[in-house]
Amino acid sequence: MVFEEVYNTFSELKNILEEKKQAIIKKDLEKIATCDEMSLALCEKIQKYNLDKENDFSQEQKASLKALGGEIKVIQENNEILIKHSLDVINNILTGILNIAQNEKNSYNEKGIGLKNSESLDISSITEEA
Repeated sequence: MVFEEVYNTFSELKNILEEKKQAIIKKDLEKIATCDEMSLALCEKIQKYNLDKENDFSQEQKASLKALGGEIKVIQENNEILIKHSLDVINNILTGILNIAQNEKNSYNEKGIGLKNSESLDISSITEEA
């Protein structure tokens, strides 16, 4: 295992995650999917390096890999926050649409006939007495 190969793989992963962040911001679903596929391939490659066992990296090389790993972690956390925010926005939009649909549904009786403004499904005692 050569340090340059490992470092380049991690750098490539960082670049892909940066691209994914931009794709999330631009709402480019195809680019997001492509970045995910590329990330998975790189993660599989990184797993084959078996970084857990003893290696010949110098302390400086280990420190630079650790720093790069920290950058990757921050980018990934930001991507997760952006995705969660996007899902919250979508959820709020769907909730609004469903509320509008529910209000429209209440404008019709059980037979599907539109109710006039004076008609209501909820009959109060005041309406009955009048």
